[in-house]
Amino acid sequence: MTKKPFLFLLFLFPLITFHAAFAQDTEFEKWKKQQEAEFREYQDKFDEEFIKMLEETWKEVGIKDGSDLYKERKPVTIPKAPPKPVVENKAPKDLPPLKERISADLPKLPERETTRATLPDRTSLFDDIPVQNTSIDYFSSAIPFQYPSELRKLFSRREFSAGRTDNKRIAAFWDKVSRVDHEPILEYGGELREDLKLNDWGYVLLMNDFAETVFAGYDRKLVNLYTWFLLSRSGYQVRIGYDQRSIYLLYAVKYNVFNTKYYTLDGDQYYVIDLDADKQSPSSIFTYSGSHQQQRKKLDLKIEEYPVLGNEETSRTKTLEFSYDGKEYSFPVSIDMALVDYFEFYPLTELPVFFTASLSPASKQSIYPKLVPILSDMTEEEAVNFLLGFVQTAFEYETDQDQFDREKYMLPEETLFYPSSDCDDRAILFANLVQDLVGLEVVGLRYSKHLATAVAFTDKVSGDQHFYQGKTYTVTDPTYVNASIGMTMPQYQNETPEILSLK
Repeated sequence: MTKKPFLFLLFLFPLITFHAAFAQDTEFEKWKKQQEAEFREYQDKFDEEFIKMLEETWKEVGIKDGSDLYKERKPVTIPKAPPKPVVENKAPKDLPPLKERISADLPKLPERETTRATLPDRTSLFDDIPVQNTSIDYFSSAIPFQYPSELRKLFSRREFSAGRTDNKRIAAFWDKVSRVDHEPILEYGGELREDLKLNDWGYVLLMNDFAETVFAGYDRKLVNLYTWFLLSRSGYQVRIGYDQRSIYLLYAVKYNVFNTKYYTLDGDQYYVIDLDADKQSPSSIFTYSGSHQQQRKKLDLKIEEYPVLGNEETSRTKTLEFSYDGKEYSFPVSIDMALVDYFEFYPLTELPVFFTASLSPASKQSIYPKLVPILSDMTEEEAVNFLLGFVQTAFEYETDQDQFDREKYMLPEETLFYPSSDCDDRAILFANLVQDLVGLEVVGLRYSKHLATAVAFTDKVSGDQHFYQGKTYTVTDPTYVNASIGMTMPQYQNETPEILSLK
């Protein structure tokens, strides 16, 4: 008889635990819903204020031409120096062999298969609402995407046709779209950004792809408006302006953007950066003052790591050939075409951004193992001269205007791919090779219409030199064919260059 209460308690205990857990879950759900409701009310408040601001009279502002990187156009042809003198192979006694320092400094390269992205496993972004399932081709990476079906139903295809754009319609656009829950889309975008290793520019392109997918077949103006909404919700200082022809995205950027038109709004420069590569050049637009409460970040164009894009089919192999000191060299290099496409229209921001971008893992895997054995038996001076010869002669020289019909700075990956390059591109590639493989500091030398580099050698070397922040840098010009360390291109001998820190 005494065992029955005990058995009853054993039977009752799980029920009590279950009900307690259920009560906790219920309380948590109530708390969660309350928090969501409070946040929605908070968000609605700022949307309401922003919409009222958009409904007010916009002002017409005039555009300004972005500054040019060079005072004059780059030369179409470049001189050639006399053949390089042979440098005696005599390493300084107080330095460890270059072979040891290269081995220590050479970056560890990932296995090829690890350079592809693993996308988030998100089978459903939305619950209990009609959705449209689709896929985005993001530089050869197939990305599953889902959005509420009601988004497309909010607007007709002729909603923003020619002659029907004004601030009232733009305010109404924000009002309609902001009533749709966008948190799942923005959270998914953040996950993709992390997995694909995207910087701000990559994220902007991703949001633009989202907008193009949602409003496929609609007027480009509606795509631009939705991109503006998504980026604003993501915290970026992005505005829009309109004229009789179109709606334009205007970006506040952390650095200068050269050769790009801009408007001065509330004390900041907002650049007209077109995401679909059309050449837009509005002279004046109508835009607004103020911003949404969530817009706090300027676009940061730094490239701290390469995005993880593409697939095995996007890889191409190109053979680079050149001669140095009477010997022929041939290097097959692997190039990821998805990256070449990604950087094709990268904004022309300040040069240190490009100098610090390095090569992609795939390119390093293919070319560094070929270069290291050659450089390891050389002194610093010999190694830098060898890399000069490689960059000077493995590519044809051609200005950006002749090759692309526009000014463009190429990342090292692009310089390896395109048949021609100019002084900017060669300086960027050369600086990366020297810093990675020889471990020496490099600065840029910007002349009126030319860019070269200079290297801080451990031991004294002869030739033209510049002093910067307490260090001596010796001229190294990867565009001046046959020029060795210390040789300045003749037409710039009497010109003092601007020294650019590459950090």
